[in-house]
Order: sequence, then structure tokens, then C-alpha cells
Amino acid sequence: MEESKKSLRDIDLDILKALAITMVVFFHNMQLDSESIIDNALMMFCNAAVPVFFMVTGAVQLTRDNKFDEKKHIKTVIKMYLGIVCWKIIYAVFMHEFYGVHIDGSLSNIINYVFLFQGIDGVPTEHFWYIKALIAMYFILPILRLCRDKKTEYYLMAVLFIFSCIMFDLSLIFGLVANFTAKNIPNAMLLTEISPFNPTYAIYILYMFIGKFLYEQKEKLHEYKKTAFYGIVFGMIGLIAVKYIQSGTLQWQGIHIVSGYYYCSTMLIAVGIFILFNSRKSVSSIERCIGIYVGRHTLGIFYLHILIYTILENTVYIKISVFNNFLVNAIESLCIIGISLIIIIIFNKIKMLCIKSKKLS
Repeated sequence: MEESKKSLRDIDLDILKALAITMVVFFHNMQLDSESIIDNALMMFCNAAVPVFFMVTGAVQLTRDNKFDEKKHIKTVIKMYLGIVCWKIIYAVFMHEFYGVHIDGSLSNIINYVFLFQGIDGVPTEHFWYIKALIAMYFILPILRLCRDKKTEYYLMAVLFIFSCIMFDLSLIFGLVANFTAKNIPNAMLLTEISPFNPTYAIYILYMFIGKFLYEQKEKLHEYKKTAFYGIVFGMIGLIAVKYIQSGTLQWQGIHIVSGYYYCSTMLIAVGIFILFNSRKSVSSIERCIGIYVGRHTLGIFYLHILIYTILENTVYIKISVFNNFLVNAIESLCIIGISLIIIIIFNKIKMLCIKSKKLS
């Protein structure tokens, strides 16, 4: 059964977010066959998950025509910051109580960890970098929304592209040439010294603008389906090549590529995915359900999935590790998402009951 998308609010983006969070969980779960080329290729594909999320953010936030509400915006930023503070406390307490991770109780260490984004050895909060990056994007979001002139927008996108993707690809190529010639080659990354944007965040701003640009062309995206598919294929070949240049292997071997979000190949995959999921004229009821239940709860899944992974890693995974491959990893990832959703739904039900009881009293 299919439903017209005109009656569904942003369902394409919800489904896209559901795919992206599944890619994130698959990427972090890593119960793979180290000697598999297929497993390696799928991990390369999953490098596009974070860019897709930023493209969705751009599609939603940069296409709004309503007047900027500074109070609402500040509240959103504060909520994101307090969210990361609360979850860092939860992670630290969880790892200390259940896995005996030592926590330095000094005041400075606690403040640095909880409020100032410092990590603690043994507490798996490395993935929280995404929320920090998202907060940084929200700080600049009001300024980006002022960019309405197309020529200015294209110019800004070109500058961002040059000082992010181009610089990283050039650096990779120069390094490859240096290895073959055994000669000192200029460091392309030095050019970022004249960039008005931090290279780390330039790429995320660029993805937001790309998401905005593509979403505004939504009615025409079906014309580029074939191109999008080829883009994904060539992007995956490109990232596999990057991995081979960096590590000398086509197998997974537990090796991530360095700076995986910054290459043109990653952009080809992310843009291809975005086009394919926003160029359809209808969605099935199953897809709609996935979009509503998974796509609209990606933040909760993001915060919960590493905790659930930690529990599974120390109980179930060690018993079935001999079967590790991309299919097992996919099943485990879906289980993690399912458990996360159950927790989120129960929490939301309890919250609603508390709100109702307060109103009645």
C-alpha cells in the first residue's frame, strides 16, 4: 500500500534520518569480518551518515521563510547543551557503577568532563562530538539564513568546498605522490591558513547548504536518480581507494579511514542518498512507519545506542564473535535501534503520564 507524500509532513526527511541513524549504529557496532572486502565497503558507505544528517538539518533550517525567533533559537541551543551535559553524567555513572571505570572526583576534572567537553578514559562519549558540532552549526545558523541571494550562496559554497573537500583530497594526492617519488611535496593543508572557516566545521556548513539547495529543487530531483546512483557507486570506489592509500588494505581489518567525512567521495555518496530519498513520488506505509518511529527519534537513539552496545559487547557479542560479518552486524544494529526505541517510547509514556497527573492536581 502506498500513500501520497503530499499528506505526509517531511516524511522523506524522516525516512532519510532513519537510514542515517541505522548507518551510524552499523558504523559504531563494528561486529565485522576483518578479512572481508564487502564489510569494508559497507563501512566506507556508512561514512556518509553524518553528512546526510547535516544535509537534513540544512534542508529543514535553511529553507524556512518565517521570521527568526532569537528566543526560541537560544532555547534550542541551551537544550542541546543541557542534553549533552545530562547524558555525559549518565554515561559516567553507568560506566562507573556497572563496569568499574575509575572517575577522578576532583572538581576541575568533573567540571571539565561534564561542562567543557573533556573526555574520561573508559567512558565512551567520543561520539558526542556530533552534538558539539551541531551546537556550533546552530550558533551560526541565524547568519546562514540571511544568505538568500543565489550568487552569494554559490560563492560561499564554492569557498567552503575548496577549503574542505578539495584541501583534503589534494593532501591525500600529494601524500601519495610523495610516497612514490620519495621527495618532499608541498603540504596542501597549509592553504587552510587563509580560510575564513575552520576546516573541521567548513564541511558541515557546506553540507547544510547542499541540503538546502537540493531540497529547494525537490520537484526536479527525480531527473537525477541515475546520476545519484552512479555518484554513490563512484563515491564508494573513491573511499575504498582512500582507505587503500592510507592503510594499504582493501579488507576491513578494523581500520577506519582518517578524516572520512571530508573527501569528495563521501560527498558523492551523501548527495546520492539524499537525492534518491527525496525524489520519490510516494512512500509505502512501512516506510512511513519507519520514518515516524525511527526517523523522529534519532537523537534518543544516538544517545542510547553506545550504552546498549556496551552491554551487548560484554555479554552477547563475545559469545557469537566467531560469526561476525556485515549481516550479523546489521541484525545487531537493528536490535540496538529496536531496544533504544522501546526505552524512548516507555520514557515518553511516563513523561506524558507525569504531565497529565500534574494538570489534574
